[in-house]
Amino acid sequence: MQDNATLQARLDEFLRIAKANERKQINFQECELDLLACTNLIDLLHIILDEHKVRFQLTDVTLLIHDPEYEFQRLLEGEKDSPSWQPKLLFTDSVQLINQYFSTLRKPRLITYSPHQHAFLFPDQQDLGSIALLPLVRGNAVIGSLNLGSRNPSRFQSDIGTQFLQHLAAVMSACLENVRLQEHIKLVGLRDPLTAINNRRFFDQRLGEEVSRAKRLKSPLSCMFIDLDHFKRVNDQYGHQVGDAVLKQVAQLLNERLRHNDILARYGGEEFVILLADTDQEVASVIAEQIRHLIAKTKFIISNGKTLQQTLSIGLATLTHQSDIHDEKSLIAKADQAVYAAKLSGRNRIKRSN
Repeated sequence: MQDNATLQARLDEFLRIAKANERKQINFQECELDLLACTNLIDLLHIILDEHKVRFQLTDVTLLIHDPEYEFQRLLEGEKDSPSWQPKLLFTDSVQLINQYFSTLRKPRLITYSPHQHAFLFPDQQDLGSIALLPLVRGNAVIGSLNLGSRNPSRFQSDIGTQFLQHLAAVMSACLENVRLQEHIKLVGLRDPLTAINNRRFFDQRLGEEVSRAKRLKSPLSCMFIDLDHFKRVNDQYGHQVGDAVLKQVAQLLNERLRHNDILARYGGEEFVILLADTDQEVASVIAEQIRHLIAKTKFIISNGKTLQQTLSIGLATLTHQSDIHDEKSLIAKADQAVYAAKLSGRNRIKRSN
């Protein structure tokens, strides 16, 4: 009887372990499907840094990305709201910094947490017991490290569960690379190839979003329509290469002057457009005057040390909950009419819409 009871206890334990492993397997499979279904960087980072922490009952999850060309960081620059996971996303331009945590075999490391050795990977965490460091590799190159931390000293032990983690790292590496390429393709499609700023397609997309936001929050939204004065003369007198050089320099100056949340785009030819969120007409007029003055005083370098002067005209329109501008079409139309009025009244000036 005692032998039967012992055997039954062992069988129950095996069944418990089998069910626990089955749950882990299902959890990993669901995680993998979520990762593979992800098509944009923000959602992918949310899954990695927020959902994984909850799903796998971890104390901390961080992601270190090798980003020597600041590509990932540029992709995230346009985000207005700081996500909860932002402090958990780390960057380095040194692949050696990542490699120091792994052997040449580049396999996951399940080890005891050391504040001295691992503080960089887990900012603001001092009470971890054990950690799992997963190298992210694509094309035989290390692209980052996924770092899992637990207060439980026995949660991550060497050679326990490494196959699951190695598979997870491979899937995550592929997903990061895939999303990076997709974001790059989208960015190229929304970027003006000459000036490297946003193009009209990008602006049209954002215009609708910003108008909806302004109406929802009852906040002002200003639009500046900018047209370079007598630009045809530049092309006719100096050639299109010089004209292109001037356009690039103007775009750079505009970009440097604007605030983080402002949206600049090349609208077409020598026309630029700027959206100023949460900005009334008075403040927008001050910014417009600063831009007009900046361009007028700049000596544009064309060739062999030669320079030329260039001015611009600006039309300004502002959407408010009290104005007759009520959608993106009327906002652009009013700004366009205002810039036309500025050119008719002598150029190198600013006109507000009525």
